[in-house]
Amino acid sequence: MCTGVAYVLYFRLIEHAGPAKALAVTFVVPVFALLYGVVFLDEVVTGRMLWCAAMIVAGTALSTGLLKLPLSRRPRRA
Repeated sequence: MCTGVAYVLYFRLIEHAGPAKALAVTFVVPVFALLYGVVFLDEVVTGRMLWCAAMIVAGTALSTGLLKLPLSRRPRRA
């Protein structure tokens, strides 16, 4: 039942946000696994785990266009 509901939600997300942004949902699964481990299993979080979670979130934000890097503007040649 849970998997069926998840599939329906995922395909609705694909329909509304597009496939590229919907795929980004799967990128943040390790971050939520870390959060659930801390909340439900009392796991210890290390600095390396936080650094990796930040890199995953930043990479996901860059890939979806939520975060943009400033690029230097070069004059175009005619």
